[in-house]
Amino acid sequence: MISQGIKSACPYCGVGCGVVTKQSEIIGDVSHPTNRGALCVKGSSLAASMSQPNRLLYPQIKGEVVEWDQATSQIAETISRVIAESGPEAIGMYLSGQLLTEDYYVANKLMKGFIGSSHVDTNSRLCMASAVAAHNRAFGEDIVATNYSDLDNTDLIVLVGSNLAWTHPIVFKRIQQAKKQNPLLKIVVIDPRKTVTAEQSDLHLALANDTDIDIYNGLIRYLTENNAVDRDFIDQVTEGFDALQQEVMKDKYSLLEVSKSSGIAIEQLAIFYQWMKEAPRAVTVFCQGVNQASCGTDKANSIINSHLVSGKIAKQGCGPFSITGQPNAMGGREVGGFANQLAVHRGFDDDSISQVKVFWQAPNIATKAGHKAVDLFKSVENGDIRVLWIMATNPVISMPDNEQVRRALEKCEYVIVSDITPESDTAAYADCLLPAAAWGEKSGMVTNSERMMSRQRAFTVMPGEVKADWQMICDVANKLGFSKAFDYQSEADIFREHAALSGINNSTDLLFDISCLALLSDDDYQTWQPQQWPLSSIGNRVFEQHNNLPLFSTPTRKAQLVVTPSPTENTLSNVMLAQDVSQSIFWLNTGRQRDQWHTMTRTGHVPVLAQSEVEPSLYIHPTSAKHVGLVDGGFVCIESLESYQDLDKHLARVVFDSTLSQQQVFMSMHWAGKYGAKSAINQSVIVACDPISGQPSFKSAQVKLTPISMEFHGVSLGDIPAKLDYEYASFQTYQNEHYQHKGIWRYAGNVCFDKTALLRSLSGSKQQYLLVEQKWGFALVQLAKVINPDAKLNTTAIHLFSDQPINVDITTLVNSVNQPFVMTDVLEALGCQHSKQTLVCSCFQITDLMIEQAIVTNNITSLSDLTKQLKCGTNCGTCLPQVERHFSESQQLIPTVQL
Repeated sequence: MISQGIKSACPYCGVGCGVVTKQSEIIGDVSHPTNRGALCVKGSSLAASMSQPNRLLYPQIKGEVVEWDQATSQIAETISRVIAESGPEAIGMYLSGQLLTEDYYVANKLMKGFIGSSHVDTNSRLCMASAVAAHNRAFGEDIVATNYSDLDNTDLIVLVGSNLAWTHPIVFKRIQQAKKQNPLLKIVVIDPRKTVTAEQSDLHLALANDTDIDIYNGLIRYLTENNAVDRDFIDQVTEGFDALQQEVMKDKYSLLEVSKSSGIAIEQLAIFYQWMKEAPRAVTVFCQGVNQASCGTDKANSIINSHLVSGKIAKQGCGPFSITGQPNAMGGREVGGFANQLAVHRGFDDDSISQVKVFWQAPNIATKAGHKAVDLFKSVENGDIRVLWIMATNPVISMPDNEQVRRALEKCEYVIVSDITPESDTAAYADCLLPAAAWGEKSGMVTNSERMMSRQRAFTVMPGEVKADWQMICDVANKLGFSKAFDYQSEADIFREHAALSGINNSTDLLFDISCLALLSDDDYQTWQPQQWPLSSIGNRVFEQHNNLPLFSTPTRKAQLVVTPSPTENTLSNVMLAQDVSQSIFWLNTGRQRDQWHTMTRTGHVPVLAQSEVEPSLYIHPTSAKHVGLVDGGFVCIESLESYQDLDKHLARVVFDSTLSQQQVFMSMHWAGKYGAKSAINQSVIVACDPISGQPSFKSAQVKLTPISMEFHGVSLGDIPAKLDYEYASFQTYQNEHYQHKGIWRYAGNVCFDKTALLRSLSGSKQQYLLVEQKWGFALVQLAKVINPDAKLNTTAIHLFSDQPINVDITTLVNSVNQPFVMTDVLEALGCQHSKQTLVCSCFQITDLMIEQAIVTNNITSLSDLTKQLKCGTNCGTCLPQVERHFSESQQLIPTVQL
């Protein structure tokens, strides 16, 4: 039962949209300043996502259900024993940006203050650690220097390494609206792929791998040579310009040389540089394409440098804008969730250690930084960390070289996993599995990408014996003997303490100080309205002002210009890549799909979110595919060049994509669990980390591609016929009015399928089967009397088998399942060839074929009439360029009338 009228925050990306419950729906909150009622397709599907297929409801030890007291007692006893034997640093934690601020705070306090181990890191390390490091280097503190409102009032928006239309649709909708209000606003996209975001830009710069620093050092050189740097601003509020200028004036940063290294036409590059020179105001939004690199911190600092030298920062419509991927990645940064942070933006210097120790009354406070994510799991594998507690994340899929993570968890003496499902890839390695509260059941604070603190609120009861993460942490802390320090009665208690701790910053130059909220009443906490920090900021200005100039958090109160040398001499050049294509070696770029979330534990079971990419797919330019011998719709084996193990080979379906360069391939990182764990792309991601931030590179691996010809292909709708122990298997959730809570299995293998053995295995079953031979193979139609013995037979499942890729129209076939068996209907469905359709609008499930049919049938002659009739493009706006393209292409299909 959902309580009505409860306001909360969306649990997906870092945009931080407000939502409100309404009957059985969850809709956008029109009063929330972030989204003003708008939601993307994931946000619009929140109600459906809450119906977890297999919910973890009770604690388990070694797969057996136990009482909470037994589970927490065993955890505490194990931690105490291991500390006695190996010291506190044998204990580790791996947290998540999906935790709430209060969960994060309690976990960090227990580990760093009371257990005495700083080996606690978070999956945010994989997303924006490089941005954090860059902020600290430039500003003296992890400060996002921009607000969403700056996007409404600027002259130039540059999107770097961000497919914003897919990954942060509501922010992109804001940009679309700003463009509509101000047609002179220019949008530049710097991305190797021509994404949906790039399609809507005024200028797309398709850069070569890891050449961002060349581009931005070249920009600073261009601004310097054209007298477009703000000398007064540089002199008064920055340090380090002379050293930076010495770097950027090197020959390799000339317009011509940057054009060569980046692969961008010199004319296009010059346009971008000129626009940056002439724009009175500019905002640069950057995301994973910048952060997820072995030089990610330098990339981010090169962007920040460009804003500092041009004076386009700390004023309305200006600044570098790091946008986060998770709902509370910022909240985790605030409490100290990183291994190299202590708490409240403090590191492990003596003064910070002393102040935090006194505040917490911490008996065993950690005194040095711990292992960052990659090193954390290496330490687990080598036995230095003997106990590991993983909360709300799935590192077996999300980490690079995830086979190493599997080895580490297999060897780990004691693994604790807190999650909402026992079916995650990581949960399989748990010695102790704890049922965590899901979104909608728990309450707390989250901070979005623009430092906006919003409340997530519970609007449904916790099922079974589920607990909030902070509660289970406190239970363990109490049994470890720390009951006084963890005697919280509510989330509000924890938040007040977190706010009070931030008060140690009020005598410093740090901006993170929310200590005025330490006396927040329970009622005020419950009725909290979204609010940004710094709480004392005036208008749109983030940094404190002195004589109308910004003051930063550095010892001198001046921003630091960081020298960022080009990494291109250490990376693959375009020439090398071009030569390697003939050897089937490509640059692998990984990223997100529009409709899925991380490793699919939250979204994989939602039918409406499973339509845009129905199985694991590798996207490749058609010309490159021809060189390798790949065919559209066939299988490819992806093999990391960094490994010599067969475990690092996996399969995917080939999809031709002419928007890619001929040197790169792309694959989404979501596939996990039953949905496609055998195709988890991070198996092939090299473990190369930024030396400053420790963030892994997910977008620069070299892979070898090999075409695979399968001996056997299968598709099952309904119950699977046998164990799917094949080289390739994926699952797509599918649902229509009569096909509920099931899906579509696709599988293939290199062993010839034995039809006789299959039929023999099915004999004796109470089910009846009809064998239908087809030109492409054969089908088994599963029949049963599902209501009573006298009822008609229903088609309960259909299984297709062939020695060739199956080209049947699955959508048509699904309509025959869970329906009364009619021979002619089934035969017609089996003979219906696949008509390839592309989902254009996820919000309203509109395909390209539906757009074409609507235009031709109804003689639609305007884009507005099309969107009005089908609604496509009218919700989040992500699909608008595709709708426009299909509308334009379909106009020629309308027959002209001769008069």
